[in-house]
Amino acid sequence: MIDLSLQANLSQSLDLYLAPRVIQMLKILNLPYLELVHEIVKESEDNVMLEVERQDEYVAMLQYLTSDKKIKNETDFSELPGLKNFARVDKNLEDFLLEQVENSELEDKNALIAKELIANIDDHGYLVGYPLLRDKIMQDFDVSRPTVDKVLKVIQQFEPEGVAARDLKECLLIQVAAYDFDHEQLRHILQQFIENHLTDLEQAQYQKIATALGLDEKGVKEIANFIHNNLNPYPGANFGGESRMVIPSFAIDQTAKGFVVTNLEKRYGPSITISRTYQKMLEDPKTDAKTKNFLKERLKRAKELLEDFQKRGETLEKIVRKIIDSQQAFLKQGLIWLQPLTQKSLADEFGLHPSTISRAVAEKYIQTPQGLFPLKLLCPRGPKGATVAKTKSLIVELIKNEAGHDPLTDEQLTLQLQERGIQITRRTVAFYRQELKLGPAGDRRKP
Repeated sequence: MIDLSLQANLSQSLDLYLAPRVIQMLKILNLPYLELVHEIVKESEDNVMLEVERQDEYVAMLQYLTSDKKIKNETDFSELPGLKNFARVDKNLEDFLLEQVENSELEDKNALIAKELIANIDDHGYLVGYPLLRDKIMQDFDVSRPTVDKVLKVIQQFEPEGVAARDLKECLLIQVAAYDFDHEQLRHILQQFIENHLTDLEQAQYQKIATALGLDEKGVKEIANFIHNNLNPYPGANFGGESRMVIPSFAIDQTAKGFVVTNLEKRYGPSITISRTYQKMLEDPKTDAKTKNFLKERLKRAKELLEDFQKRGETLEKIVRKIIDSQQAFLKQGLIWLQPLTQKSLADEFGLHPSTISRAVAEKYIQTPQGLFPLKLLCPRGPKGATVAKTKSLIVELIKNEAGHDPLTDEQLTLQLQERGIQITRRTVAFYRQELKLGPAGDRRKP
């Protein structure tokens, strides 16, 4: 039972974090583009007050532009800002997770272990047969059980949130842990709810849960609503077991006047508005009371959704413009010049909750002069060291600029990386160099 002195504070926190309006706003903020389109179609079908002003043109346009090189070469991009540098990339769930291994801090053997674990994640996003798989990895890689468990924990921090769980309970707990709740008591209540009362929730035993957790029934229903609307029991389902096209939400292009940002969702995606026909019906004095009440309810919902879609765009634009301001070197020269820019620093600067920033950048991509990147890579949750991708990029850069008659040995590459603050062994440098299909110093020597 919760101490009574904490009950009022917890109730306020439930209202703050788990109110239906907050849940709805964060859900819209969190959706990748393709799911956003699906949500707009669904809501417009369910709500007569919502009207799709413009259908999604973006996906079909990208498919058309990438269907044939000739089409792209002959297209006038002056009226299609943000699309000129787009190159089609298709990813399935495994590809998506492997990309994150490259952008993680896992090195050498642990990265290979991560790839082995990922190969055993099913289409729903769950890790299958972990105990036997762990034993096999321990034998194949000559590592301890804690090492394999530690690598699994890293993968469980990847997107989509909840991936690589071994059961439903763990899947939901991973998502709660990623949610950045400030209130520790609230986080604890959610964890207890999921660990002990999922069956009670399925049977709508609200009073039983309330008694066990020391909440009132209203609080239990708010938590149940949060779990139902904001946590995903099948984190891999959006991929549908197939590859899907990666859709960037924003594009940054370099021009003579500097960097220009295009909100691709806003420019080419669907837009919704309030139906004038049904608004007139609501205002018509001849409309009966029952119909008016129905339309008022739908109008309230429609206005909330319009507000949420606007908030999504504004929040993402703030983040992207901050990236332009703080990542000029990266945008001009590449990944090795990426500067620290954490989600917490963005939250502090914009006066937003960390969970809002986390929802905003989840599963979003941005097209830059240096290529297509996950938005989360450019502003991670916390400070990161050198990622595998960044280390590999620096190896490529060092070899590119080496003297042809006196190429850098793996030992010299290791020393130069260490001078740049990257703690790495010669063996790992050799491993990365081979993965990059770059020969040893002797093979690179020029006369």
